Amino acid sequence: MARSRSADYDSQRDRILALAVRAFAETGYASATMAALATACGTSKARLYHYYPSKEAILFDSLDRYTARLCELVADVRAQRLPARDELHALVRALLVEYRHSREYHVALLNDVKFLDEPKRERIRSREREIVEALADTLERAWPQRVRGSQCKPMTMALLGMVNFTFAWLRPDGPMSYEQYAELVIDLWENGLQGAGVRPSSSQPDHRIEYSAIACVSIDAAAKH
Repeated sequence: MARSRSADYDSQRDRILALAVRAFAETGYASATMAALATACGTSKARLYHYYPSKEAILFDSLDRYTARLCELVADVRAQRLPARDELHALVRALLVEYRHSREYHVALLNDVKFLDEPKRERIRSREREIVEALADTLERAWPQRVRGSQCKPMTMALLGMVNFTFAWLRPDGPMSYEQYAELVIDLWENGLQGAGVRPSSSQPDHRIEYSAIACVSIDAAAKH
């Protein structure tokens, strides 16, 4: 007879995914054993197997759910049928608010998707392509004379680099909030450095120069690893 599910089965599984993906980010997928994941999740190895048959299943479910959430977020913004530039601004803001607590997922997406078997890997990659294509379409509609042809992909990836790489340097408890950084990205994209003039919140100082330096150092350090 199959073991019945407890009333809190889904919430316990959600908790396992959140803690396991953090463990993957800290130790690397290859080094994480089911025993180590059980310890990180505050449960026994036997109980962990009750929820997932393998660490690959844990990795896939965590990234599958996360990328689905990002696709849903993008779809919700686009469903509002905003003018193209407003839509781009809304996408940047929505993604960065989501990224505030998503560092571990981005580390896993960068480093660990290669460990999934091909069908699972393709499912995650297809979601990532869906997001890229949505942003590319928005950019083309926002600046049809500039973002077209061979320019589209480089400009889309440049914008995503500004947004997605925040997992390496921007911290939720840092002096610049994710909301403030979203406005900085929008201002830089619209106006460039010459015209940029983001006004800091009246309750917080302007950290744009400080964070420009920190970002450069972080990118350089990441490149060496």
